[in-house]
Amino acid sequence: MARPGSHTDAIGGNWAAKQTETSRTETNSIILCDQYSDNTGNQTLIKKTVRDVTRRETGDVGSHEFDGTANLTLEKGTILIPAPTPDPRDPLNRTTLQKYIILGILTLYAVSGLCLVTALGALIVYFIPEYKKAGITDAQISGLQTYPSLFLGVGNVVSMPLAIAIGRRPVLLLSLLLLFISGVLCATNRNFEWHLAARSVAAFSAAQCQALVLLIIQDVFFLHQRGTTFQLFSSLEVLLNSSLTIASSYMAEAAGWRSWYWLFAGLSGFCFILAFLFVPETCYTRSLEAYMGTTPADYEALEPNGGPEDAQEEVHEPLTTLSERKLDHENYKPPSLVSDMRIFVVKPNWTKAVATWKHMCQVFFFPHVLWVSLMNGLFQGVDVSIQITYGRTLTSPPYNWADTSVSLIQLGQIIISLLSIPLIGWYSDHIIQAKARKNHGIHEPEHRLPPLIFPLLLCLMMTVIYGFAIQNQSSYHWFAIAFTVNVWLFLLLGASTVGTTYLLDAHPARAGSILVVIPVTRGLVSFGLSYHTTDYIDAIGGANTFGVYAGLMGFFGLLGILVYYKGKVARHYFSRWAV
Repeated sequence: MARPGSHTDAIGGNWAAKQTETSRTETNSIILCDQYSDNTGNQTLIKKTVRDVTRRETGDVGSHEFDGTANLTLEKGTILIPAPTPDPRDPLNRTTLQKYIILGILTLYAVSGLCLVTALGALIVYFIPEYKKAGITDAQISGLQTYPSLFLGVGNVVSMPLAIAIGRRPVLLLSLLLLFISGVLCATNRNFEWHLAARSVAAFSAAQCQALVLLIIQDVFFLHQRGTTFQLFSSLEVLLNSSLTIASSYMAEAAGWRSWYWLFAGLSGFCFILAFLFVPETCYTRSLEAYMGTTPADYEALEPNGGPEDAQEEVHEPLTTLSERKLDHENYKPPSLVSDMRIFVVKPNWTKAVATWKHMCQVFFFPHVLWVSLMNGLFQGVDVSIQITYGRTLTSPPYNWADTSVSLIQLGQIIISLLSIPLIGWYSDHIIQAKARKNHGIHEPEHRLPPLIFPLLLCLMMTVIYGFAIQNQSSYHWFAIAFTVNVWLFLLLGASTVGTTYLLDAHPARAGSILVVIPVTRGLVSFGLSYHTTDYIDAIGGANTFGVYAGLMGFFGLLGILVYYKGKVARHYFSRWAV
C-alpha cells in the first residue's frame, strides 16, 4: 500500500494516494482528506484532523503557518526532523553507509565542477602571456573568473525548478553529462572567446553543486545532522579542490594548462557513472507536520476499507535518536538496484516548476533570506577579488615566486577545510541541540548563527591587511597575502553552511527556492563586486579597495546581530508565504 509520503505517483503497489482537499475549520484545524483506491475500484475517503501546534513560550504556530520553530529534543533524545515514514524507500530510511556513499559521489561532482570553474588563480599566470600577445587586456582575462561566477548563480534558476518538477536524479545526471562535454570543450579551445564560452557552460552545468546537491543532502539526512553533513560536503570538496589546485601548476608546467581541463573532464565522466549506479531519486513528499517535531509520520489509522471513524487522531511521541524504528515491509516494496537506477521516478508536474519560480521571487524579499543571500554574495565577491590578484602579486617583485610555486598557497586551505568540520559543522549541530534543551526542547533557527562570528571578525581584519599588502608589497611579508587567501575560506564555508542551514530550518517547505536564491544572488553580487576589481585597484589603490570591502563586511555583521535577536519576528510574519 502506498501511503502519504511516498514518491509522488511513483512507488508501485496496489494503492495510490492523492491529496484531494485541504480545508480549515473555525478552530484553526487543518482537515487533510486523502483518497485511496485499490485495483478493484473501491475508494475510501479518510479524514485526518491535524490540530495546530501550541508551544510553550513561542506562540501558536499552525500547520498552515509554520515559521521554523520546532520541537527538537525530548528527554535525552533528539527528535528526528523530518519525521521518517515506515516506507523502506523513504530516503531518510537509507542505511548510514548508503547515505555517505551518496554524499561522497556528490562531493566528487562538486570537485569536478566547482574546481574546474573557480580554481583559476594558480593557472591564470599561464594564460596571461598567450592572451596578451593576442591583444587581450587584464580586465578581459579576469573575465575567465568573473563571468563563470555569474553563470554559477544563474544556472540554478533553470535546474532547480526542473528538479522540483521531474525529480533530482534526471537533473543531476544531465548536469554531469553537460559538465563532461564542457570540460572537453575547455581543453580543446582555440581562442579566448571559445575558452570563455566553454568555461561559462561548465559553470552553468556545475551550478547544481551549489543548490541541487544540498537539496539531495537535505533529503537523506535529519535536521540535527544538517550542519555537519553540509560542512563535511563543503570541506571535502575544498580538500580535494586544494590538492588538485596545488598540482595544477606542476601539471601546467609539465603537460600544458589544457591538461587541467582534461583531468576534470575525466572526473566528471567517472562521476556520471557513479551517480547513475548509486544515487537514487531522493524526492519524497512529506506533510509540513513532519518538520515540526511533534508526531511521527505513521499512518496506522489509514486502513484500506476503513471509514472516517477509523482514522481518529492518536497521540504518539515523536521518533527520536533513541527510538526503535520499524519499517513496513508488508505494505511497501523494498529498494532494489533496479528501482534505484530508474531515471524518471517522479511523475512530471510542470505546475511545480512554475510555482518554484514564483516562490523564488517571494522568498527573496524575506529580510532574513535577503541578508543571508547578499552577505554570501559580498563574501564571494571579495574572495574572487583576492583570487584574481594574489597570483600576479606573488610572482612580481619583491616576492618573485615561481609560477609553479603559486599553487602551494593552497596548502593552508587543506588545514582550514578540516578545521571547519568541527568549528562550523559539528558546532552548529551541537549548539542547536544544547540551546533546545535549555529552551524546553524548542529549536529556534537563529541558534544556527553563532558559529559565524569568529570567522567574520578574523577575515574582516585580514581583508584590511591584504589591501595594504598588495599596495605596499615591500612593507609586508608574503605570509600576509598567503594567510588571507587561506583564512578567507573559513568565512566562505561559515557563511554558506550557517546561512543555508538557518534558512532551511526556518522554511523547509521552500527549501528548493531558498537553495536557488542564495547562489543566484551570490553569483550576481559577486560578479558585480569583483568584475572591476583591477580597475578599482588601479584607480584608488589596493588599501582603499579592500578597505571598502571590509566596511561592507562589518555592516552585514551588524545586521546579523539584528537577525539573531529579531529574526523570529520576521520568520513568523513571512511564514504565510512559505507553506
